Amino acid sequence: MGFNIAVFHSSNETLAPNALIVTNETKKTSIMNSPKGTNDMSDTNTSRITVANQKGGAGKTTDVIHTGGALSARGHDVLLVDIDYHGGLTCSLGYNDLYYDTERTTLFDVLDFEQMDSVNDIIVEHDEFDILPASEKLGNNKNIQTLLEAPKSRERLGMTLDKLDKDYDYVIVDTPPSLNVLTDNALVASGNVVIPVIPEKLNANSLQIFAKQLRSLEPAYGDITRLAIMCNRVEQNGEHRSTIKEIKSAYSLPVFEIPKRTDLSQSIGEGSSIFGFEKENKRVEDARELFNEIADLFDETFEKTASQEVKA
Repeated sequence: MGFNIAVFHSSNETLAPNALIVTNETKKTSIMNSPKGTNDMSDTNTSRITVANQKGGAGKTTDVIHTGGALSARGHDVLLVDIDYHGGLTCSLGYNDLYYDTERTTLFDVLDFEQMDSVNDIIVEHDEFDILPASEKLGNNKNIQTLLEAPKSRERLGMTLDKLDKDYDYVIVDTPPSLNVLTDNALVASGNVVIPVIPEKLNANSLQIFAKQLRSLEPAYGDITRLAIMCNRVEQNGEHRSTIKEIKSAYSLPVFEIPKRTDLSQSIGEGSSIFGFEKENKRVEDARELFNEIADLFDETFEKTASQEVKA
């Protein structure tokens, strides 16, 4: 069972046509065809991808975990970074103790210039991928203000990831449901973004706000490649179908449709992606196929080859 990957062009849709695409035609071609596979670093083969949308409940964490699982299952070394102050990814995968332990060195601490080398010490190994866990400190308003007022405030995560000892194939960043300095750090660090959305009118309209944020960062930090839109928890009803149709017409990007599935949340509840899920049935196989197609897009985009047989 596959799903739709569509690239459409339009000039008169209600969702601000191509708002996620740089308007200059030359830049548009560059945005679509030249993603920052190595974030402009010549000494690494790591591809960084941020999954972001300021709207809460869009499915960011779910997409990060299952996409990370898909990439890992085909033999790629993957690091998941949780820069969401809620710590959804960290806690969902069973690392609640790390999220709430503010006495240890945390992700917030290593964003400080003097502690960036410590990033390698706080990465934890999961059965499927490595994780750079979030911390409760990321939600402290005073800490966020300190980061916001610091030099290179939006470049700290990128500088931290430059200190990684391991040359990962992919680094995927989960972000908070807000357009703050943490989300900006993720976008600047990766230079590539996947935008998740629930296909309902109010949620879809948030894409315009997010597009504005991307454009505001680009003059100072360079183009941010829009890789895809992921429509999550899709149901077969009129609102979802019409909203997906508008999204496909409005944005010149691949559009993925992820049906509403309990297996996706159940596997995370057991601390794994759908690829590490012990349960085996047709629904699980179908869910894996969906995220394998997303992984296919990434491998094709960043010119990577799977070293293991794709798990279905």
